[in-house]
Amino acid sequence: MEAADGASTAHPGKRAQAAGGQEPGKAPKTCPSAPCQEGALLLGVVAPDGTVAYVQPPTRVSAEFADRARSLGHPERRFRFASTCVEAGCPQWTGRGCGVIDITIGPPPHESPDTKPSAADAKPRTAKVALPACVIRHSCRWYAQRGPAACAVCPLIVADTGGTLTYQSVQAASSNGQ
Repeated sequence: MEAADGASTAHPGKRAQAAGGQEPGKAPKTCPSAPCQEGALLLGVVAPDGTVAYVQPPTRVSAEFADRARSLGHPERRFRFASTCVEAGCPQWTGRGCGVIDITIGPPPHESPDTKPSAADAKPRTAKVALPACVIRHSCRWYAQRGPAACAVCPLIVADTGGTLTYQSVQAASSNGQ
């Protein structure tokens, strides 16, 4: 099985779109809630209770699996996939990070537009908690952005919001009573 960080080859065209956000010389981040497509990493299956049950070992998605999963409708409602974070190429991108994890956990610590967040701001200090085994943590966008708090909510996030909706548009609609 290919290592999770091998996902960087899955979306070469989209990576070029997002290159402005990746730090030169650093490995790209991995999106832990990517679309179902060939080359993505199958991380888990959505259980009847709505949580993600992680598969061991995670497996690369074949073209046949992706086609079959799509033929049955909305694979992201039934499975969790990981692939290279495409940053600005994704509708969830806020310009500074992934909106999915920030909306799920709550707003990140306030920062001035002229400053980059410090490591302490990006990863809130919490009591030492044993984190579950995770094959993508070393490159995970959510973990890099929000630290162990992201791991705590990760199994609760099911990506598919339907159509072109984003977590931000769904949140706005619910707060407006729609």
